[in-house]
Amino acid sequence: MGTKKIILIVDDDRMNLVTAQNLLVEEYKVVGVNSGKQAFKYLEKYTPDLILLDIFMPEIGGFEVMKQLQEHDEWRKIPVIFLTADRKSETETECFRLGAYDFITKPFEPTVMLNRVRRTIELDGYRRNLQQRLDEKTREVELVTIQAITTVANTIDAKDDYTKGHSLRVAHYSDCLARKIGWSEEEIQNIHYIALLHDIGKIGVPDSVLNKPFKLTDVEFELIKNHTVRGAEILKDIKMFPNVSLGAKYHHERYDGKGYPGGLKGEEIPIVARIIGIVDSYDAMTSNRVYRKRLQDEIVRQELIKGKGTQFDPYLVDRFLELIDEGELFENLPQDDMAMPVFNTDKVSEGITKEETGINTKLDYLTGLLGREQGEKEITESLRNGNGCIMMMDLDDFKSINEQYGHLTGDYVLKIIADMLKEVSGKDIVCRMGGDEFLYYISGVTQQEEAVKKIDEIIELFEEKKKDIEILQSISFSIGLSLFGVDGGDFAELVRKADKALYHVKQSNKEYIYLFYQSASAIKTLEQSKADLNRLVDMLENNQSYQGAFQIDYGEFGHVYDFVQNYSKRNDQDMQLILFTLFSADGGDIKLDQMEQAMQCMEQAIIKSLRGVDVGTRYSSSQFVVVLFGTEKDNIRVVTDRIVQNYFKLYGKRDITLAYDVANLNVQ
Repeated sequence: MGTKKIILIVDDDRMNLVTAQNLLVEEYKVVGVNSGKQAFKYLEKYTPDLILLDIFMPEIGGFEVMKQLQEHDEWRKIPVIFLTADRKSETETECFRLGAYDFITKPFEPTVMLNRVRRTIELDGYRRNLQQRLDEKTREVELVTIQAITTVANTIDAKDDYTKGHSLRVAHYSDCLARKIGWSEEEIQNIHYIALLHDIGKIGVPDSVLNKPFKLTDVEFELIKNHTVRGAEILKDIKMFPNVSLGAKYHHERYDGKGYPGGLKGEEIPIVARIIGIVDSYDAMTSNRVYRKRLQDEIVRQELIKGKGTQFDPYLVDRFLELIDEGELFENLPQDDMAMPVFNTDKVSEGITKEETGINTKLDYLTGLLGREQGEKEITESLRNGNGCIMMMDLDDFKSINEQYGHLTGDYVLKIIADMLKEVSGKDIVCRMGGDEFLYYISGVTQQEEAVKKIDEIIELFEEKKKDIEILQSISFSIGLSLFGVDGGDFAELVRKADKALYHVKQSNKEYIYLFYQSASAIKTLEQSKADLNRLVDMLENNQSYQGAFQIDYGEFGHVYDFVQNYSKRNDQDMQLILFTLFSADGGDIKLDQMEQAMQCMEQAIIKSLRGVDVGTRYSSSQFVVVLFGTEKDNIRVVTDRIVQNYFKLYGKRDITLAYDVANLNVQ
């Protein structure tokens, strides 16, 4: 038999302590204290598996004890059951609001107390096991991500014959400097990956420019400079490493404010970028380049000192020079015998300003269409006059062209598409958003039919091009459309809606065009909802695998399903299954953004209303399933009414209503 679980009972009534101890002592190791202060003294040395906590006590009441438990990183993980003689619904609500798993009313009924204690400890065991498995999976994902980042860094360096190993060395130097100035190991690890990806934007710079053996032209230098902004755009949605996009965007800023892309000055420049800026330049100066050999060590030192307060942060330069003098910079330095890294590209055309280059930055360099920034300006100006529509266009399977035929062929295809859009545009505004995405704006359009006519014209011309140009036969168009006044009144909102509509096209694989304001896939009848619930109950009761049975993408449902199956095998206890479903109040269509807003409100209403032992997850785009454990049928109505009330309070409108169906679950 395993070690007994430990239960800490906190109650100022000695009779209650004795009664509870007598009920539980055969199965558990029971520790009793008569005040909140004594409970905290015990918790400083020991960690129980469950706390039974009286609500009404002198000095520190149960609710206050619970609040302090929730503020402590370790104590908050201990499940708590409140003990109370107060049967008011307000007291019950407050118990669960503070995070309790359950509550037991006084005087204690032996069977109820034992069952609830057993259930809570077992459920907490399941949750801890699930968390452990989740942590293991998270670590696996992190390792894969790290490997992917390293691969990306090596790929970027490989574009230039003289930059192989550059990103690895910059990451190593950044680690050393961050450690020198007293950063924590977590912060050091973070800047390591930021530095690895600092040049990711160079993936969009032509190899011919990166490997050019003589001075860059103004246009080529502008391409090089744009790698900072392009890199930040690529990295902006990565959340695993904080500030990862800042290193890419600002590592070419200067301490005196004369850098790019933002002209930031001094400590306006994020410190990760200031660190990377120094070590990036150092690695460049100590490496061979296509047009010159590495600089001598003394010259490198003089350049670093000369850059104090102008190009570099003076304090960081002094610490970096100390690293060089002490030899710490070269310990465990990554070796790459294939080639040496690139010199700081600022030096190639140092002193040239944007105005002096004469570059027309309004146009996209490859396609000749308006660039994203200029396109936004012109469309925004046009929208001030009233109506218009925005089409987000994307080429399907374009990636396969780059992979099979090379990026030069991919560029050729993009140029063909751009020329085609110019051919049909007339006074319309067309810009390249990036990659294989284009934005097409038609001024004055108020109706769907007008926009579709233009789309049909584009598709017809595209099909004609495919007949003459073989490479186009492997790709197709997807188009998302939004209308001014219907889907929004400004550029940003219309683009967001058009992008959502485009996403729907990509997911459906049925049609090449989709309008944002078309209805979401919502269940429209109670009969459909009941059928869904019956199907779910049947699957659970017959122990069928959910794999392939439920056509859903919500991975959390799998954990809930497994949890219900495992729990049911160990407990002879009723479980109530509740399927909450959103409906159109008038039977009409529901817009995509309206449904998602209502879903989020429903989820919050459910989360606020459930006990710690209950589980639930999304079941479809308009449904949420909840499993209640050990809840009497009479109490289900209390829970569901509370959820419905909270939903309407959060949502604030009546166009999308909430209904539910309940089924008793008997899984053998």
